[in-house]
Amino acid sequence: MARTVDHARRAELAAQTFEILRRRGAGELSMSELADALGVKRPTLYFYFRDLGEVHEAVLEENQRRLRKFALERLSGVEHPLDLLRGAVRALGEFYRGRRDAAIVLGQVMAASGGRDLSRATARAKEFFAPVRDALIERLTAGVEEGVVAPCDPAQVVDLTLAAADGALLGRVLRDDDPEPVLDAIDALILAPLRVRAVKAAVLNKRRST
Repeated sequence: MARTVDHARRAELAAQTFEILRRRGAGELSMSELADALGVKRPTLYFYFRDLGEVHEAVLEENQRRLRKFALERLSGVEHPLDLLRGAVRALGEFYRGRRDAAIVLGQVMAASGGRDLSRATARAKEFFAPVRDALIERLTAGVEEGVVAPCDPAQVVDLTLAAADGALLGRVLRDDDPEPVLDAIDALILAPLRVRAVKAAVLNKRRST
């Protein structure tokens, strides 16, 4: 009878591998060396991961899962759609604050995955965060309809905001840039101009109802 994979244990091994890579870098690391570092037998490691490519994929997925959980916790109770989008961007910065080495390792893992199938890893990342992106677009669309957000293309605004935040993180990794000025610029140049004040929103809603 085939053994059932313990997904919680697999995620735990991926998280432990990430910490090992933070210390050693994501260069050449054999499955035998990884098994020794994890304190497990080689057959056990191969039971959970077919090869290093699958290990790297699991490391990326586990980091994405933790980032999404971190962001959702920060956004709990936030109502205004622009505050939700702003909070998502700030959560990205907070998640990696003081962890530049972690972001660098993730870049190394992505590069290592590129030799196998970088497009697959990228597609999985998009798939993983699609529900968050879709939820932000939905809330922004509702905000436009309610008159608390100025007329705009919600999908374009969300994608532009997230792309700018990703760029700030990349600058942190490549040049050790402070991401805060970029995050502040997102607030000032993208989000603030879309915020409709309460009085103006009431006027707009009244006009729509007449």
